[in-house]
Amino acid sequence: MREELLQPDQIPLLEELAANAASNANKRRARILLLYHGGKDTREISEMVGLAPRTVRFWRGEFLKHGMDIFSRAVEVELSETSTGEPVPVEIETLGQMRPTHTTESGNVPFPSVRKNPGVKPDDSMAEAGRKILRFHFAHMLNHEQGTRLGADIEELHDMRVATRRMRAAFEVFKPFYRKKLVKNLQKGLRATGRALGRVRDLDVLLEKAEHHLETLPEADRPGLDPLLETWQQERASERDKLLAHLDSESYGHFKQEFNIFTSTPDAEVRHSSGTNSRPDLVQHVLPILVYTNLARVRALEGILSSATVEQLHALRIEFKKLRYTLEFFREVLGPQAKGVVEELKAMQDHLGDLNDANVACQLLGKFIENWEERQAELPLHERQNPEPVVAYLAAKHAERYQLMVTFPQAWEHFNRPELMANIALAISVL
Repeated sequence: MREELLQPDQIPLLEELAANAASNANKRRARILLLYHGGKDTREISEMVGLAPRTVRFWRGEFLKHGMDIFSRAVEVELSETSTGEPVPVEIETLGQMRPTHTTESGNVPFPSVRKNPGVKPDDSMAEAGRKILRFHFAHMLNHEQGTRLGADIEELHDMRVATRRMRAAFEVFKPFYRKKLVKNLQKGLRATGRALGRVRDLDVLLEKAEHHLETLPEADRPGLDPLLETWQQERASERDKLLAHLDSESYGHFKQEFNIFTSTPDAEVRHSSGTNSRPDLVQHVLPILVYTNLARVRALEGILSSATVEQLHALRIEFKKLRYTLEFFREVLGPQAKGVVEELKAMQDHLGDLNDANVACQLLGKFIENWEERQAELPLHERQNPEPVVAYLAAKHAERYQLMVTFPQAWEHFNRPELMANIALAISVL
């Protein structure tokens, strides 16, 4: 940030806020601006104030747009320290009028609060277990809605999106136990919300990884990526506007009401089997089938690994996610070995997720470079820029994608070992 960002009369005001503001969030914002004024870069400030680089950049941008008004705007996101020293959101302090949130009620049914566990039991019916699990993640989705609306911390949106994904995955597990019409309607609402969140989150990931790349470059070379970052930031701003419109829409409000009523009403919309066509219905009977069916889908792809395409590896990632989510949904009723299995599944999912992110970045950067000349032709000659920094970033993403592909067989070998298969069996054996 250039020094002229701050006017001389703003500096003492910011120093006073940094030292004595009643709100910790206002203290941090003032400190961020003063550190930029003092010549610190984003990464240094991030470490000094304990916020993610994207959040630091966000408040710099907000100051550019709103000036000192950022200290009297509607919301403060308070932070506390975890045992590891990492900052985590714990409280929302309202200073002005907010949009309506999940603190209202759906009819006479209160929206759920976040709980430590869903409360699933081995002798629950699958329909009842599904209701508990869906309500558990519904509460998490609602809990992150306000932070998502604010946009100050990108992890709020990420966590809200994860909750919607887990609910969609849960419906894939439990939909045979509910009436089709209900499942179809609720899945439609989840998909619409997930898409709106996903478009913003995908751009957050692209921007965050580009910023990590920026930090590896000499200071003089960093402006070379400005055209790319500005384009992605504009796209993100547009998608965020669409997301906020969705969250404020009548259809989203109706979806929340319907979802809340369904997950609050035991035995509602259950599809009962007939006396002549009974089927396993209890968690302790069905769960082993679910786990081994999902494991079989993962292991069935082993035959293609030596020549797999990126698309096939992405499909494998989805199968890993289904297996992981199934174990996480029912962790309360599984043996202690489930925790280690889930951690190993997450490592595989992360490896393949990074590969998919690198592949998507390669595709987007390739298209950006293809359109480079057309965009530059609109500028005067003295303002045209060298595409080399963007080309170099594309080369770096290609190298990352290659490295993740060629190391995956080794990761697979570690996963597909007898000890892990035995731990899965032991986790299920307590049912």
